[in-house]
Amino acid sequence: MVSSTGRSHRTVLLQWYAVFGGPVAWFGQLILGYFYTLSLCGPGGPDLAGLHLPVGIYSALAAAVAAGSFVSALTLYRATSDGLEDPLGRIRFISEIGLVIGAIFLALILYTAGGELALGSCR
Repeated sequence: MVSSTGRSHRTVLLQWYAVFGGPVAWFGQLILGYFYTLSLCGPGGPDLAGLHLPVGIYSALAAAVAAGSFVSALTLYRATSDGLEDPLGRIRFISEIGLVIGAIFLALILYTAGGELALGSCR
């Protein structure tokens, strides 16, 4: 039975973040990138409510979130190796899944950011 301590709540939050942080960050990068590009290159003009951001800002933020999810998965993985009580192996399994998902989505975010930077501005 899992006790209701602060450490267990922290572990549960790290597990959720490890698994879903990367995919949510990639989704956010795609959605923000689409609407930001639409506002810059669309017929409405190059203004996103007065906000003039470089193209890579939201990609850097998404990469930071995905890297954070990878680090949280790595933290959980190391904690299970160092003696964190995990009788069913659930925490270790989720941390391994988080490591794989975090690496995949961090690579996807970096590839998408590379394409955004290589293509430059509107034509």
